[in-house]
This record gives sequence, C-alpha cells and structure tokens, in this order.
Amino acid sequence: MTNAAESADANPEQETARVIGHVKWFDPAKGYGFIVPKSASDPSLHGDVLLHVSTLRSYGEAFADEDANIVCDAVRRERGWQAVNIIEMDAPRANPATSETLDDSAFEPVLVKWFNRSKGYGFVQRPGDDADIFVHAVVLRSAGLEEVDQGDTLLACVEVGNKGLHVAAARRKG
Repeated sequence: MTNAAESADANPEQETARVIGHVKWFDPAKGYGFIVPKSASDPSLHGDVLLHVSTLRSYGEAFADEDANIVCDAVRRERGWQAVNIIEMDAPRANPATSETLDDSAFEPVLVKWFNRSKGYGFVQRPGDDADIFVHAVVLRSAGLEEVDQGDTLLACVEVGNKGLHVAAARRKG
C-alpha cells in the first residue's frame, strides 16, 4: 500500500498494467480501498491493488461499491500496486453521506481531540465521552474544512465501520 497522500498520477516513465477485477472494499472516510484483480496485463501483479479517492475523483466518482466491477490501469509503487486511471467501473448504487445530502438531525456536536493535516487524519470525541472517533481529511475537505484545531467543535455524522466509529460527514458548527 502506498501513502494515501502520494499522488495517484502515473509517471510517464512508469509502466502501467491493465487490471480487470472487482472492488474488495472502499472506505470514503479513509479515502482509499482495494481492488482484487481477476486478470492483469503484467504477470508480476500479485495481490490487491490500492484504490485512492483521487483516482476515483478523476473518474468522476467519490467512492466505489464493494464488489463493483472495475477496469483500470495500475502502476507499481514502492509498497505495492496502485490504480492510477479508471477505464470503467460499475456505477455506485448510492452516494455515501455528505454534508449536503443529510438533514440536520443526522449531525451531532463533536470536539476535535487532535488532527494531523500532514498525516491526513485525526480523532474527535462526543462531549462527555472519551471514545475516539476517527476522522479523515477527505471528509473534512468535502465539507470545506481545510483547517481544524484541537478543541474546535464540529457537527458530525458518526457511523460505525468495520474498524469502529468514524465521521462520515462533517460541518463547521455555527
């Protein structure tokens, strides 16, 4: 897997492999997921292929459904293969939560515990609750929140994912 902040653009000198497969999973809160190849034009391609949200955005989508069929070009990066260009993909069945599509009742106040912009993630907590809730930079950016600081109060739509609580959508309070 590559660093999520690494650019998904292919270097013209890098050789690409055409991959036909399906989406294993994609987490919009984390901004990435994986593709399971059924076939690839490069016989050295083994294992899952990273699918970063930037590649989906270049294709015109913000997420991908689990088990969606996908055809893409991938390049070998330092830590594995990464999709860099989607040729075709099954259309997502429904959009994930965004601050524009949810009504006010879906949001609750949360306090920023910490957020590291260079790492692209952090944690928030509900007032009076010490449980950490993961928040990814992609979620904050989609809400127009480029900077958040410790102690800031946000409005968040909190969901339970396969790795615990995470912010699925956010808004600035006020």
